[in-house]
Amino acid sequence: MKIRIAEYCGFCYGVKRAVDMAYKLAEANESSGTLGPLIHNPQLIEDLNTKGVPCRESLDEFQAGETVVFRSHGVGPDVYEAAHAKNLTILDATCPNVKAAQKKGQALAEAGYLPVIIGEKNHPEVKSIVQWAGKHAIVIECIKDIGNVPLADKYGVLIQTTFELAKFEEILAALQKERSGEYKIEKTICLATSQRQKAALKLADEVDAFVVIGGRNSANTRHLYELVAEHCKRAYHIETASELNEEMFKNCQNIGITAGASTPDRIIKEAIRVMENMESFESMLEQSLEDAHVYPGKIVKATVIQIGKDEVYVDFGYMKEGAIAFSQWSNEAPEILAQTIKIGDEVEAKVIPGTSKDDFIRLSKIKAEQDAAWNYVADLAEGEKRRATVKVLRIIKNKMKNIVGLAVAVEGVEGFMPASHVELRRVEDFSDYIGKELEAEVIEVDTAKKRLVVSRRDLLRSEKEAKAQAWRDAKEARIQAAKEARTAAEEAAYASVEEGQTVTGKVVRIADFGLFVEVGQGLVGLVHNTELSWDRNVKAEDAAKVDDEVTVLVKKIDRENRRVALSIKATQEDPWLTEAAAFKEGMVIEGTVERFLPFGAIVKLADKVEGLVHVSEIAETRVEKPEDILEIGQNVKVKVIKVDLKHKKIGLSIVKAVKEAEKAEYSSFINDKPELTLDLKEQLEGLNN
Repeated sequence: MKIRIAEYCGFCYGVKRAVDMAYKLAEANESSGTLGPLIHNPQLIEDLNTKGVPCRESLDEFQAGETVVFRSHGVGPDVYEAAHAKNLTILDATCPNVKAAQKKGQALAEAGYLPVIIGEKNHPEVKSIVQWAGKHAIVIECIKDIGNVPLADKYGVLIQTTFELAKFEEILAALQKERSGEYKIEKTICLATSQRQKAALKLADEVDAFVVIGGRNSANTRHLYELVAEHCKRAYHIETASELNEEMFKNCQNIGITAGASTPDRIIKEAIRVMENMESFESMLEQSLEDAHVYPGKIVKATVIQIGKDEVYVDFGYMKEGAIAFSQWSNEAPEILAQTIKIGDEVEAKVIPGTSKDDFIRLSKIKAEQDAAWNYVADLAEGEKRRATVKVLRIIKNKMKNIVGLAVAVEGVEGFMPASHVELRRVEDFSDYIGKELEAEVIEVDTAKKRLVVSRRDLLRSEKEAKAQAWRDAKEARIQAAKEARTAAEEAAYASVEEGQTVTGKVVRIADFGLFVEVGQGLVGLVHNTELSWDRNVKAEDAAKVDDEVTVLVKKIDRENRRVALSIKATQEDPWLTEAAAFKEGMVIEGTVERFLPFGAIVKLADKVEGLVHVSEIAETRVEKPEDILEIGQNVKVKVIKVDLKHKKIGLSIVKAVKEAEKAEYSSFINDKPELTLDLKEQLEGLNN
């Protein structure tokens, strides 16, 4: 006969977390209490009460300044507000899975879905989810409740975290058949609940009797019992070991045990111990080591009675003595152990499998310590990781002698680090890692299987990214510093020059449209092609070369757009003005007709100087077009009638030049014949006018 424990049973992560929080609060001796039962286990609630953390049914029972513990089943948003208003310290022990269901219910309502929670209407967890999901949320406990669901376009479905998955799927299928529309389904059932139910069902098919341990007010325990009862005719739901009796297991060969999520380990162990010690029950068990009290994996308390060459002999109250090899005592050298172990020392050890044929019962102190250490290894919520320092113990190989990973010491137990999780790169030789301490992350914990997996991969990636980000930040800082330095230099350079100032600069770049000239440290301005020379045919590449020094006039400074307009031309004398200075109003000179305009003719006077003869100044008679009278290239005498140096314009007149010539001719004639002076005086005056 065997007692078999389901692979997953007892405290889930959320319950263990809540219980640990409550007991730590009890140790702090603060004035506190839980709002309603912390978990569905009367024995644990009573134990907390004796330790100073009583169960209170209402916030009215709390005084300002006290600590209120919110139960693992969660509470609604109004309770949080009321606790804050009463100036209470909140210790939120809500199961993370329940918290996730609350948030999803709230999100569904905000997104316009009708929240439908499938679960027990009066369960505190379901009530808390309803409060978060809003006033329109509705609860379905069975198929007949579907009639209460109002018609809607969109339905958001959640499940009580401890509800039976198969029952949920049955109700959901019926709901979708009866209420058509858009569905968003959040399977918020707890992974631990699903695993516990599957493990119990599997074991129920393999045993003759099944014991489900847990509070009768615990929903997940009731669901476990209901599931098991369908597969095993002799199924029992008990709260404590005191409910067990020999008659329950009469003629049974295999006994299965599981426990609800709110059942403490000590209650499970107590039930197993009672079953093992039943007088008639003991005779039903098939002895693997001649006695029901000794079986592989059992922890025994022993006393050292003799120290041998390679092992320690102990007495643990059995017909055979126990033997603990030095290698199973500790990792210290045998010569050191022989000196430190004393006769009479008490030790806990674990029975090693396959020892029934030996003269001694083989035990292991190391394995017992490892099992004890597992009691202090915290579970991981789904998707959670935690950082840990690990020490590499040895290299692990498979049957093909291929390296699969490293055995590491972590949190007091032995864990496993896959080879692909040691470094980001492929490692061929792991021998250098033996004995080293490494920073890693715990990524998987299965206390039932005593399996703990660690990884350095994400940690190394984060460190690599952090270094890369630090390098990028440093680079950006350097760029910013350089930019600020350039800006400061530019500001200083801008302050060093003024519009209208003539300065010497250095050509730093030549473009198709002009020269870029540095006129101060970091201050570069543009000499546009139109400002290179008075000669418009001069191009930038002809005006200067890179690194040439040029004298420029600062024409305009645009600090807002960071632009400076420069001119080389403005520093040079205007050749037009030089040549035009020779021409004065009243002068009669000779010029050449260059081109025609609709309103006159352009006459070239010198290399750089031209003048305009208006159509009204071409002839005495009316002239429609200058080309009717003049020809291109024709030499003509003109009189300078206006000189505008500012606008670079010279006005000419052919008519007045002709009159000047006639006047000169008459003057010459009169001077030769004085007797005609009086007679011609009036005519000459008319010409002048």
